[in-house]
Amino acid sequence: MSAYNASGTIGLALRSVLSQTYPNWELIVVDDGSTDRTAENVSCIQDSRVRFIQEPSGNRGLAARLNQCVRLARGRYIARMDADDVAYPQRFERQVQFLEEHRDIDLLGTGAVIFKGEGEIIGCYPTASSHEAICRRPWWGFPLAHPTWMGKRTWFFAHPYAEQDRRCEDQVLLLQSYSHSRFAALEEVLLGYRMEKISAQTFGRGRLNYCRRLLERVNDMPSAVALIQGITVHSLAFGRDVLLDWAGMLNRGSRRSFQAANDRVWDEWRAVWQRISG
Repeated sequence: MSAYNASGTIGLALRSVLSQTYPNWELIVVDDGSTDRTAENVSCIQDSRVRFIQEPSGNRGLAARLNQCVRLARGRYIARMDADDVAYPQRFERQVQFLEEHRDIDLLGTGAVIFKGEGEIIGCYPTASSHEAICRRPWWGFPLAHPTWMGKRTWFFAHPYAEQDRRCEDQVLLLQSYSHSRFAALEEVLLGYRMEKISAQTFGRGRLNYCRRLLERVNDMPSAVALIQGITVHSLAFGRDVLLDWAGMLNRGSRRSFQAANDRVWDEWRAVWQRISG
Protein backbone atom coordinates (compact mmCIF):
# COMPACT_ATOMS: atom_id res chain seq x y z
CA MET A 1 0.00 0.00 0.00
CA SER A 2 1.36 3.38 -1.03
CA ALA A 3 -0.05 6.32 0.91
CA TYR A 4 0.06 10.00 0.03
CA ASN A 5 -1.89 12.50 2.15
CA ALA A 6 -4.38 9.78 3.05
CA SER A 7 -5.07 10.75 6.67
CA GLY A 8 -8.81 10.99 6.02
CA THR A 9 -9.17 7.46 4.62
CA ILE A 10 -6.25 5.25 5.63
CA GLY A 11 -7.78 4.41 9.00
CA LEU A 12 -10.63 2.54 7.30
CA ALA A 13 -8.24 0.82 4.93
CA LEU A 14 -6.03 -0.38 7.78
CA ARG A 15 -8.95 -1.63 9.85
CA SER A 16 -10.21 -3.63 6.89
CA VAL A 17 -6.84 -5.38 6.60
CA LEU A 18 -6.69 -6.02 10.35
CA SER A 19 -10.14 -7.64 10.08
CA GLN A 20 -9.09 -10.26 7.51
CA THR A 21 -10.17 -13.83 8.22
CA TYR A 22 -6.87 -15.02 6.73
CA PRO A 23 -4.28 -14.28 9.45
CA ASN A 24 -0.94 -14.97 7.75
CA TRP A 25 -0.19 -11.63 6.12
CA GLU A 26 2.11 -8.64 6.41
CA LEU A 27 1.06 -5.14 5.42
CA ILE A 28 3.73 -2.89 3.94
CA VAL A 29 2.72 0.78 3.93
CA VAL A 30 5.10 3.19 2.20
CA ASP A 31 4.48 6.87 2.87
CA ASP A 32 5.00 8.67 -0.45
CA GLY A 33 6.00 12.03 1.03
CA SER A 34 2.74 12.88 2.81
CA THR A 35 2.40 16.34 4.40
CA ASP A 36 -0.68 15.55 6.49
CA ARG A 37 -1.20 13.16 9.44
CA THR A 38 -0.93 9.94 7.44
CA ALA A 39 2.17 8.86 9.36
CA GLU A 40 0.46 9.37 12.73
CA ASN A 41 -2.53 7.30 11.67
CA VAL A 42 -0.35 4.38 10.61
CA SER A 43 2.12 4.58 13.49
CA CYS A 44 -0.64 4.18 16.07
CA ILE A 45 -1.44 0.66 14.80
CA GLN A 46 -0.08 -1.83 17.32
CA ASP A 47 0.27 -4.93 15.17
CA SER A 48 3.63 -6.49 14.33
CA ARG A 49 2.34 -7.51 10.90
CA VAL A 50 2.16 -3.84 9.83
CA ARG A 51 5.44 -2.46 8.47
CA PHE A 52 5.48 1.31 7.98
CA ILE A 53 8.17 2.76 5.71
CA GLN A 54 8.86 6.50 5.65
CA GLU A 55 11.24 7.71 2.97
CA PRO A 56 12.99 11.10 2.78
CA SER A 57 12.82 11.07 -1.02
CA GLY A 58 9.40 12.78 -1.15
CA ASN A 59 6.56 12.11 -3.55
CA ARG A 60 7.74 9.65 -6.23
CA GLY A 61 4.37 8.34 -7.41
CA LEU A 62 2.37 5.15 -7.09
CA ALA A 63 4.36 2.94 -9.49
CA ALA A 64 7.71 3.67 -7.81
CA ARG A 65 6.30 2.97 -4.36
CA LEU A 66 4.62 -0.26 -5.45
CA ASN A 67 7.92 -1.51 -6.86
CA GLN A 68 9.47 -0.67 -3.51
CA CYS A 69 6.77 -2.65 -1.70
CA VAL A 70 7.38 -5.64 -3.95
CA ARG A 71 11.10 -5.59 -3.12
CA LEU A 72 10.29 -5.55 0.61
CA ALA A 73 7.60 -8.24 0.51
CA ARG A 74 8.37 -11.68 1.95
CA GLY A 75 5.24 -13.69 1.21
CA ARG A 76 4.43 -16.10 -1.61
CA TYR A 77 1.70 -13.79 -2.85
CA ILE A 78 1.42 -10.02 -3.08
CA ALA A 79 -1.91 -8.20 -2.74
CA ARG A 80 -2.62 -4.65 -3.87
CA MET A 81 -4.80 -2.09 -2.17
CA ASP A 82 -4.98 1.69 -2.07
CA ALA A 83 -5.02 3.79 1.08
CA ASP A 84 -8.61 4.87 0.51
CA ASP A 85 -10.18 1.47 -0.25
CA VAL A 86 -11.86 -1.14 1.96
CA ALA A 87 -11.14 -4.88 1.80
CA TYR A 88 -13.92 -7.28 2.71
CA PRO A 89 -12.94 -9.53 5.65
CA GLN A 90 -12.74 -12.68 3.52
CA ARG A 91 -10.80 -11.11 0.64
CA PHE A 92 -7.34 -12.57 1.38
CA GLU A 93 -8.78 -15.97 2.32
CA ARG A 94 -10.75 -16.30 -0.93
CA GLN A 95 -7.88 -15.18 -3.15
CA VAL A 96 -5.21 -17.30 -1.48
CA GLN A 97 -7.47 -20.35 -1.71
CA PHE A 98 -8.06 -19.78 -5.43
CA LEU A 99 -4.37 -19.24 -6.20
CA GLU A 100 -3.42 -22.36 -4.26
CA GLU A 101 -5.96 -24.39 -6.23
CA HIS A 102 -5.06 -22.84 -9.61
CA ARG A 103 -1.27 -22.74 -9.77
CA ASP A 104 -1.33 -21.67 -13.42
CA ILE A 105 -2.82 -18.27 -12.51
CA ASP A 106 -0.27 -15.48 -12.07
CA LEU A 107 -2.59 -12.61 -11.14
CA LEU A 108 -6.07 -12.68 -9.61
CA GLY A 109 -8.59 -9.90 -9.22
CA THR A 110 -12.04 -9.78 -7.65
CA GLY A 111 -15.31 -7.98 -8.04
CA ALA A 112 -15.43 -4.51 -6.49
CA VAL A 113 -18.15 -2.16 -5.37
CA ILE A 114 -17.44 1.48 -6.20
CA PHE A 115 -18.29 3.96 -3.46
CA LYS A 116 -17.76 7.54 -2.38
CA GLY A 117 -18.04 9.60 0.76
CA GLU A 118 -19.36 7.73 3.77
CA GLY A 119 -19.99 4.46 1.99
CA GLU A 120 -22.43 5.61 -0.70
CA ILE A 121 -22.48 2.97 -3.48
CA ILE A 122 -22.07 4.25 -7.05
CA GLY A 123 -22.07 0.87 -8.78
CA CYS A 124 -19.90 -2.18 -9.40
CA TYR A 125 -16.63 -2.27 -11.32
CA PRO A 126 -17.02 -4.17 -14.62
CA THR A 127 -15.03 -7.38 -14.18
CA ALA A 128 -14.34 -10.36 -16.44
CA SER A 129 -13.41 -13.66 -14.82
CA SER A 130 -11.35 -15.65 -17.36
CA HIS A 131 -8.00 -14.74 -18.90
CA GLU A 132 -9.53 -14.74 -22.38
CA ALA A 133 -12.35 -12.39 -21.37
CA ILE A 134 -10.01 -10.06 -19.46
CA CYS A 135 -7.64 -9.84 -22.45
CA ARG A 136 -10.30 -9.69 -25.18
CA ARG A 137 -9.64 -6.04 -26.09
CA PRO A 138 -6.08 -5.10 -25.08
CA TRP A 139 -6.20 -1.97 -27.23
CA TRP A 140 -9.04 -0.68 -25.01
CA GLY A 141 -7.89 -1.98 -21.64
CA PHE A 142 -8.26 -4.80 -19.16
CA PRO A 143 -11.31 -5.06 -16.84
CA LEU A 144 -9.29 -6.01 -13.75
CA ALA A 145 -9.54 -3.46 -10.93
CA HIS A 146 -6.04 -2.63 -9.73
CA PRO A 147 -6.75 -2.49 -5.96
CA THR A 148 -8.16 -6.04 -6.08
CA TRP A 149 -5.01 -7.67 -7.44
CA MET A 150 -3.30 -10.58 -5.71
CA GLY A 151 -0.59 -12.47 -7.56
CA LYS A 152 2.56 -14.49 -7.30
CA ARG A 153 5.49 -12.64 -5.80
CA THR A 154 7.67 -14.06 -8.58
CA TRP A 155 5.33 -12.55 -11.19
CA PHE A 156 5.53 -9.07 -9.66
CA PHE A 157 9.33 -9.33 -9.53
CA ALA A 158 9.44 -10.33 -13.20
CA HIS A 159 7.01 -7.55 -14.21
CA PRO A 160 7.78 -4.30 -12.35
CA TYR A 161 5.62 -1.25 -12.80
CA ALA A 162 6.93 1.29 -15.32
CA GLU A 163 7.43 4.35 -13.13
CA GLN A 164 6.89 6.82 -15.99
CA ASP A 165 3.39 5.48 -16.70
CA ARG A 166 1.40 7.60 -14.31
CA ARG A 167 -2.38 7.22 -14.27
CA CYS A 168 -2.17 3.97 -16.24
CA GLU A 169 0.59 1.97 -14.56
CA ASP A 170 -1.70 -1.00 -13.94
CA GLN A 171 -3.10 -1.16 -17.46
CA VAL A 172 0.34 -0.83 -19.03
CA LEU A 173 1.64 -3.64 -16.82
CA LEU A 174 -1.19 -5.90 -18.00
CA LEU A 175 -0.60 -4.87 -21.62
CA GLN A 176 3.08 -5.77 -21.40
CA SER A 177 2.55 -9.12 -19.69
CA TYR A 178 -0.79 -10.60 -20.81
CA SER A 179 0.62 -12.61 -23.73
CA HIS A 180 2.85 -14.70 -21.45
CA SER A 181 0.85 -14.60 -18.19
CA ARG A 182 -2.46 -15.98 -16.93
CA PHE A 183 -5.02 -13.69 -15.32
CA ALA A 184 -8.32 -14.44 -13.62
CA ALA A 185 -10.86 -12.75 -11.37
CA LEU A 186 -13.35 -13.89 -8.78
CA GLU A 187 -16.82 -12.62 -9.57
CA GLU A 188 -17.46 -12.22 -5.85
CA VAL A 189 -17.28 -8.61 -4.62
CA LEU A 190 -14.40 -8.48 -2.14
CA LEU A 191 -13.32 -4.84 -2.17
CA GLY A 192 -14.78 -1.38 -1.82
CA TYR A 193 -13.12 0.85 -4.43
CA ARG A 194 -13.34 4.52 -3.47
CA MET A 195 -13.98 6.87 -6.38
CA GLU A 196 -14.82 10.44 -5.50
CA LYS A 197 -14.45 13.05 -8.25
CA ILE A 198 -13.86 11.89 -11.83
CA SER A 199 -11.68 14.25 -13.89
CA ALA A 200 -11.38 14.41 -17.68
CA GLN A 201 -7.81 15.66 -17.25
CA THR A 202 -6.85 12.68 -15.09
CA PHE A 203 -8.49 10.20 -17.46
CA GLY A 204 -6.94 11.97 -20.44
CA ARG A 205 -3.39 11.65 -19.13
CA GLY A 206 -3.88 7.93 -18.60
CA ARG A 207 -5.38 7.47 -22.07
CA LEU A 208 -2.50 9.33 -23.71
CA ASN A 209 0.15 7.30 -21.88
CA TYR A 210 -1.63 4.06 -22.75
CA CYS A 211 -1.75 4.97 -26.45
CA ARG A 212 1.96 5.74 -26.34
CA ARG A 213 2.58 2.22 -25.06
CA LEU A 214 0.43 0.78 -27.84
CA LEU A 215 2.56 2.73 -30.33
CA GLU A 216 5.77 1.30 -28.87
CA ARG A 217 4.43 -2.22 -29.43
CA VAL A 218 3.81 -1.82 -33.16
CA ASN A 219 5.91 -4.34 -35.09
CA ASP A 220 3.46 -6.01 -37.48
CA MET A 221 0.02 -5.55 -39.02
CA PRO A 222 -2.04 -6.86 -36.04
CA SER A 223 -0.25 -4.54 -33.60
CA ALA A 224 -0.71 -1.62 -36.02
CA VAL A 225 -4.44 -2.38 -36.20
CA ALA A 226 -4.55 -2.54 -32.39
CA LEU A 227 -2.89 0.89 -32.24
CA ILE A 228 -5.47 2.39 -34.60
CA GLN A 229 -8.30 0.83 -32.59
CA GLY A 230 -6.81 2.09 -29.34
CA ILE A 231 -6.23 5.64 -30.54
CA THR A 232 -9.75 5.76 -32.00
CA VAL A 233 -11.63 4.57 -28.92
CA HIS A 234 -9.51 6.51 -26.42
CA SER A 235 -9.77 9.70 -28.48
CA LEU A 236 -13.53 9.37 -28.69
CA ALA A 237 -13.75 8.59 -24.99
CA PHE A 238 -11.58 11.59 -24.12
CA GLY A 239 -13.73 13.87 -26.29
CA ARG A 240 -16.83 12.58 -24.52
CA ASP A 241 -15.18 13.15 -21.12
CA VAL A 242 -14.24 16.74 -22.00
CA LEU A 243 -17.79 17.55 -23.14
CA LEU A 244 -19.33 15.97 -20.06
CA ASP A 245 -16.83 17.73 -17.81
CA TRP A 246 -17.57 21.07 -19.46
CA ALA A 247 -21.29 20.47 -18.91
CA GLY A 248 -20.71 19.42 -15.31
CA MET A 249 -22.00 15.92 -16.04
CA LEU A 250 -18.81 13.84 -16.18
CA ASN A 251 -19.33 12.07 -12.87
CA ARG A 252 -22.91 11.13 -13.77
CA GLY A 253 -22.01 10.08 -17.31
CA SER A 254 -19.04 7.96 -16.28
CA ARG A 255 -21.10 6.12 -13.70
CA ARG A 256 -23.38 4.80 -16.43
CA SER A 257 -20.55 2.48 -17.45
CA PHE A 258 -20.60 0.86 -14.00
CA GLN A 259 -22.72 -2.18 -13.33
CA ALA A 260 -25.72 -1.81 -11.06
CA ALA A 261 -25.40 -3.18 -7.53
CA ASN A 262 -28.10 -5.70 -6.65
CA ASP A 263 -29.68 -6.14 -3.22
CA ARG A 264 -27.16 -8.76 -2.16
CA VAL A 265 -24.23 -6.49 -2.99
CA TRP A 266 -25.87 -3.64 -1.08
CA ASP A 267 -26.49 -5.79 1.99
CA GLU A 268 -22.97 -7.22 2.04
CA TRP A 269 -21.43 -3.77 1.60
CA ARG A 270 -23.52 -2.27 4.41
CA ALA A 271 -22.39 -5.07 6.73
CA VAL A 272 -18.72 -4.48 5.83
CA TRP A 273 -19.01 -0.70 6.12
CA GLN A 274 -20.70 -0.85 9.51
CA ARG A 275 -18.09 -3.25 10.81
CA ILE A 276 -15.14 -1.20 9.60
CA SER A 277 -16.42 2.31 10.20
CA GLY A 278 -18.00 1.52 13.56
